[in-house]
Amino acid sequence: MKKPIKTLVILFVIVLIFFKIPGNVTPSEVIGEKLPPLSSDSKDVSVYFIKTAHVKTLDALTVAQGSLFNSFEIVHGGILIQHLDDVFLFDTGLGNKIDKQFDEDMPFWLKPLMGYEKGESIVEQINKNQIFPQPNRIYLSHAHWDHASGIVDFPDLDIIVPAKEMNFIKTGKPPSIFPSQVNSKEIKWKEFTFNNENYAGFDKSLDLYGDGTVVFVSLSGHTPGSIGMFVNAADGVRRFFVGDAVWNLESVKKLKRKFWFSSNIVDNNKNETDKIIAKLHALLQKNPELKIIPAHDLSTWK
Repeated sequence: MKKPIKTLVILFVIVLIFFKIPGNVTPSEVIGEKLPPLSSDSKDVSVYFIKTAHVKTLDALTVAQGSLFNSFEIVHGGILIQHLDDVFLFDTGLGNKIDKQFDEDMPFWLKPLMGYEKGESIVEQINKNQIFPQPNRIYLSHAHWDHASGIVDFPDLDIIVPAKEMNFIKTGKPPSIFPSQVNSKEIKWKEFTFNNENYAGFDKSLDLYGDGTVVFVSLSGHTPGSIGMFVNAADGVRRFFVGDAVWNLESVKKLKRKFWFSSNIVDNNKNETDKIIAKLHALLQKNPELKIIPAHDLSTWK
């Protein structure tokens, strides 16, 4: 075999090994719980998906043993929830100042891997489109750069996170936490506390309205204070927004971690993240009608 061909073959084998590290998650020993009956108050709840950016990448970069030949479309954005006259935003996507934030705080070696194709920010879309109601506060699934970028676009709103995430914000550094996004003294941070009440197998929950329509649960792992949000809305769809516990829904279906390189960078506690993935898998098996929505999997937004 000629040397150039041999070199290419060796490189190809290395790439295959690099991308085919198993990343298996041990199944949960606890059987998934059946969701509570759909609340009659679901008729009062509406869900709005607001996309702020997207980018195509390899499927293999989002989930362990993913395809090297299929693309995966990453979405950045936030979710507006309306419950009667009350409206809040869940995550902010990429905000008006994302380019400056990214330039200042993203480590240079990660910039080629974390690129994005910017669209309109959430605040721009809300202000120009009357279909979207105005939020009166913001909850973050977690405080990573692509979820917290737009909080400075809403200087009058409370930004609400669990105490664990607040501590993470105060102590975290790039690439996890961007000082340019969270250090402003004008940000109105507030903390909320979970009740020690089980919901769908999650032992820490908060029924936001007390009627079962919107329920936050702890998904600690990806970050210390990561949260998920169950929403039972007027369209009859039961949704579970899981932030970045996984990037690709295939992680839940096939019990797979993120691609190992990605997980090493972004998952604060990989063991706890594995437990969350196993719990999501068990929950989906018990409730196949449940729509699990990772924050960045555009296919689940449709």
